[in-house]
Amino acid sequence: MAFAAPPTQSATSSSPASGSTRYTDYPMAMAVTTTIFFMWGFLTVLNDILIPHLKTVFELNYAQAMLVQFTFFGAYFLMSLPAGRLVAALGYKKGIVAGLAIAAVGAFGFWPAAWSHAYPAFLAALFVLATGITVLQVAANAYVALLGPERTSSSRLTLAQAMNSLGTTLGPWFGGLLILSAVAFSVPDAVRKAPETVQLVQTLNDAPPAQAVDAIRQAPPERLVAALNDAAAGALDRLPASDVAAGIARLPADQLPHALDKLSGAPLLATLASLSQQQLAALPAANLATALDKLASSHLNADDAAQLAKVRADLAPATSQQLTGYRQQQAELVQKPYLGLGCALLILAVVVWLFRLPPLTESTEAADTTHHTLMDALRHSHVLFGVLAIFFYVGAEVSIGSFLVNYLSLPEIGHMSEQQAAHYVSLYWGGAMVGRLAGSALLVYINPRKLLAAFAGVAGLLVLTTMLTHGDVAMVSVIAIGLFNSIMFPTIFALGIERMGPLTGKASSLLIMAIVGGALLPLAQGLLADHMGIQHAFILPLLCYGYIVFYGLRGSLVRDPVTPAPH
Repeated sequence: MAFAAPPTQSATSSSPASGSTRYTDYPMAMAVTTTIFFMWGFLTVLNDILIPHLKTVFELNYAQAMLVQFTFFGAYFLMSLPAGRLVAALGYKKGIVAGLAIAAVGAFGFWPAAWSHAYPAFLAALFVLATGITVLQVAANAYVALLGPERTSSSRLTLAQAMNSLGTTLGPWFGGLLILSAVAFSVPDAVRKAPETVQLVQTLNDAPPAQAVDAIRQAPPERLVAALNDAAAGALDRLPASDVAAGIARLPADQLPHALDKLSGAPLLATLASLSQQQLAALPAANLATALDKLASSHLNADDAAQLAKVRADLAPATSQQLTGYRQQQAELVQKPYLGLGCALLILAVVVWLFRLPPLTESTEAADTTHHTLMDALRHSHVLFGVLAIFFYVGAEVSIGSFLVNYLSLPEIGHMSEQQAAHYVSLYWGGAMVGRLAGSALLVYINPRKLLAAFAGVAGLLVLTTMLTHGDVAMVSVIAIGLFNSIMFPTIFALGIERMGPLTGKASSLLIMAIVGGALLPLAQGLLADHMGIQHAFILPLLCYGYIVFYGLRGSLVRDPVTPAPH
């Protein structure tokens, strides 16, 4: 998730280092600034963990949960121009320090947000955090590109982006460990692999409904839970929900929670409705909250929605209080991780402040005597199409990452806990890091337009595959998309500012603002998921990759180049 803004050509060309043969003229400054790329990648990808966590804590639907990304990436659109003016006034070094300090304030804001147990408070803290990262984007990207000869500026940015990808790879693991802290229930192998369990699984999957219902009623509790764990997705949907509920409701208190975790849709709703107040009160709050959240995200008709409301209304006061306490405790799980991140950001700000970084004041916007408007750049077709390409790319990348935990947790896809799914989110972003390193080498030999179109085409095919399949094939397909996302942002960016001369800075600002796609498209996909399910909602990223194929083949062609300004 590295959003790199190159410096203007005139600034770079006028640098004293432009004739140097060195990779960078300031190795220590390069080392310090690439650490910043790691930090904002780490912070940004934590949203993928926050979304399923806050969704459960506040009982949100998918559209409401996607307000996390809407708020975070909306800050790019609203704050990118103020951030540019701030960096122009302070310079690169002080601008980086200011960005780190603002981001730290946002991270500290998670403490009172969790204490107040208010979703808008979390969104406010996220907006402040994203504002700080926007300032870092504006300052650090251009600064890295200017830390040496012009001919190696792209290589330096690629290296910094690799550090950013390292942050996005480690972030989900960190968040899954400290935020999605539930321990998954595991069935003993001796029970799971027993011939009787294997036979029960086959009965649930393939036997006539009457026979499958009898098997549910007669199976020993531990064996039934093991069979539900291995049964095909939707195996119970073909059975009368009331009969399934009768079989599940008979389970003892120590097995009933694990059985509920394996149910979804009509069987789960019917089971909850059939449980007595005493049975519901005996359920661990975590299992009951998960079941209610699962149903809240399902496609319920009016009758089912009314039945779910009745289940909630009939809960004993003590049970409702337990649920409230559990959700408050879950909200507070984010306090310590974000407090630690806020402290790390402040320490990094102090290090940058004390470190003697070269000011490079001759390359800031304040030193540019030529005044251009954003519309001057937007009149060039490859810039306009490039803005749309960045909008759709960031929207697709963020949408997929935002839904991964919930998607992989589905019984028909990964059938795993949210904490387990968080590890696969790391693979998604890790693929982007590997692809970025490999893609930088491929771009030396292959036309970037053709390679961009090829990568977007493969990503689109992978999205289509995950929409049409289930199980391991769907899992591998959606995770592999990260590998082909890798080169898209830097390549689109480079093509979008190609041959723009003195308008390069304005074109870059427009492309940064287009990152707002990460705010709008996940919200749109959330609305689709609420109406047609997560899997079918991936039609939106599919359309986005289709546009990027167009941009690589046609939209990126330079039809009206700008004459470079004289130096």
